[in-house]
Amino acid sequence: MNSNQGLHSNKDSLRRLKIAVPLFNERIAPHFGASSKVMLVEIKGGSVFQRTVRELGPGGAMDIARQLLNLKVGRLICGGIQRGCKEWLIHKGVSVLDNQKGSVKDLIENLIL
Repeated sequence: MNSNQGLHSNKDSLRRLKIAVPLFNERIAPHFGASSKVMLVEIKGGSVFQRTVRELGPGGAMDIARQLLNLKVGRLICGGIQRGCKEWLIHKGVSVLDNQKGSVKDLIENLIL
């Protein structure tokens, strides 16, 4: 899938996509690894299917990245992220959309538009 196609291609409408967003209160955390709390958003057929908040526990950015893989996350949307951690996630098949900011609620609404 071309990254310019967004979430609305025919392939995406037939599968689920699990997205992780590190949280700082109700906002996207300014840096991946600074928060062990993430919102997991499952998209199915272009709509939000499920959303949960999960505490991943103590640890650094790589510990959190490993946990996201175990949770079968397909996309990470975050603020800043260390280059090595970003490259590792991409190598493992997770798409990373970094340097994002703002409210998680607004982000989710924009995902399904």
